[in-house]
Parts: sequence; C-alpha cells; structure tokens
Amino acid sequence: MQTILLQPEKGIFIQSTASTNSLIKSQEFPHGTWIVAEEQTAGRGRRDRTWEVLGDESLIFSGKIGLENFDAGPGLSLFIGTALCKAILSVYPELTRELKIKWPNDLYLGKKKVAGILIESEISGSSVTLIIGIGVNLFGKKEAIPEHLTDAGFLNTNPTRSGKKNEILERLIPLLNEAILLWKDPEGRKKELILLNELLLWKGQSVSYTENGNPQTGVLEGLGENGTLILKTPSGARVDFIDSPDDFHSLN
Repeated sequence: MQTILLQPEKGIFIQSTASTNSLIKSQEFPHGTWIVAEEQTAGRGRRDRTWEVLGDESLIFSGKIGLENFDAGPGLSLFIGTALCKAILSVYPELTRELKIKWPNDLYLGKKKVAGILIESEISGSSVTLIIGIGVNLFGKKEAIPEHLTDAGFLNTNPTRSGKKNEILERLIPLLNEAILLWKDPEGRKKELILLNELLLWKGQSVSYTENGNPQTGVLEGLGENGTLILKTPSGARVDFIDSPDDFHSLN
C-alpha cells in the first residue's frame, strides 16, 4: 500500500449517519476519502464511551488514510489535536490562550470540553488504515447543554462569530496531512512536541487520578518524547502514562 493522505476533492457531505467512523470503514470509500455529517446518532469516543455533538453548529468528521511502512511512535491523537487547534485558531485567533489539549485526545476551552478525537486503525503487515474521527461543538447556547454533561461547552457562543465550519474544515484537511507526516518523522515529532507542551491542559498543575482503585495525586510536568504523560508524585517519583489514567482531572 502506498501512503495516501486526505484528498481535498474526495470529501463527502451527508445529512445523517450513526457514526462517521463506522461509515467510512466500508471498502466503498477509498483511502483519501473524508466524510462530514450534519448529524450523528451513535457517536463513539474512546473506551466505548458515547460522544454527543452539541449546539446549533458542529463539525462531525472522519477521514481515511493509508500508510505504508508503518513504524511511527505513539501519540497520534495528540498530533491530530495540534492540527485541529491550528485550524481553529486560524479562524478564531482570540482563543489562543484558552484552547488547550487535554491528553490524550480532547480539546478544552477553559474548563469546558469542546472537541473529541477518536482514532481507529486496521493493520495489515507493515501497512495500516487509519480512521481519524473528530467532533467539535462549534457554536451554541450554554443553556442547550444537557445537565449530565457538566464539562461540555462550545467553541463559540457569539452569534456574530458563528458560521465558520467550512472555513475551519478547509484549513483542517492539509493540517491533518501535515500532522501525519510530522508524526511519522522522528525529527518532525520532536519539533511538534514543543508545541504540544505549550498547548497541554493542566501543565504545571496538581492533578488527581485513580490507580488500582486508589486515588493518587501528582504535578503534570509535560510530555515525553513519545507523547507519554509525565507526572511527578508528592514523593518526587516520576510516573509516565501511555494512556489516560482513570478519573484524570485537575485539582486547581
């Protein structure tokens, strides 16, 4: 398989589907295809959680990428997160200080989750098919958020700054391709990790998490070379996570 990144001309726009990630896995959609839906009735997040896209304007996106010689390191969701941040901030530069990446796959604006990323893969030998799913709550009113989604929010609540989905999408496609190439390249990965550390939510703050059923605390120091999360415990020990620990949240 040759490396096939997202092709701008291979976009498909649909009204409704259960899950754009599930839909684009079908063999009828070749590598390079991407799908945008107006509605998703059974959106999925990591660890089989549901993902609800909210508001009057949203971005529900999945892209299908084919890679050969698949030997890149972990942390792809972080690189996709930086691509999404770059696309959003190019349209909403006023959000520069507030928009952050919650390790490993969410975007937060202040204390509210505004976007989620779900990456799935199908590996065959040294080749892989990557399915990149992105959901963003672009615009809506705070009172429209269900009570059970206490940390959910919108990228924008100002009606005069709404209607930016197509503009963000146009900038997102090439940035996603760039993110894949950076992720595959060891030197590119190091440079992007500098930006990732700048965008990392709760960096330098005290955080809490659960390990083997026991509550733990530490200070979030940053990201390792392979995108691992580095915490420093009260005893001074360093803990590296390759996946998000249970009940991971800030104490600040």
